[in-house]
Amino acid sequence: MRGFKILVTGPYNAGKTTLIKALCGGGAVTTDAPVMGDERVKPTTTVALDFGMISLGGHTVRLFGTPGQRRFNFMLPVLALGMDGYLFMVDSSDPLSLDDARDMYMLFRSRYPGTAHLIAANKWDRENKMSLEAIRRALAVPDSVPIRPMIAYRRESAVGALSLLIGLIQRDRILSSTP
Repeated sequence: MRGFKILVTGPYNAGKTTLIKALCGGGAVTTDAPVMGDERVKPTTTVALDFGMISLGGHTVRLFGTPGQRRFNFMLPVLALGMDGYLFMVDSSDPLSLDDARDMYMLFRSRYPGTAHLIAANKWDRENKMSLEAIRRALAVPDSVPIRPMIAYRRESAVGALSLLIGLIQRDRILSSTP
């Protein structure tokens, strides 16, 4: 059985912890603390990492969720070490969050070029969501990178996004092993 290390990343309030909890249920480990300062959109935020493991298609998938606030960016390279791919989450209902998302996405693309990833447009059930094309333009996402609508608290939606990412990783492995 081949395992995968997947980084679940993105800006503050994108739904990373919610996704890991939806996938792993009571087996998820979180490091939430009360939100301080001007970012009080929600009562708690991740300060170190979220972690969960699931079995998907006969593979063990280890999920590492990153903090979304800029002050915790020093954690990103530590958590990314050895990752097979990353799921970059954005809040599709909050256009103002896309500035932070773009900066973080550009950081990941520059540090981890060629790493399989997809953009998860979370909160797709909200009426005020942006179009996938608007998200693609705002983040400068290449056409080769999929953007998938998602509702993180719905397990089937989270599994669909994760399955797509695992498929991209497997495709890249096959392509890199052929002469």
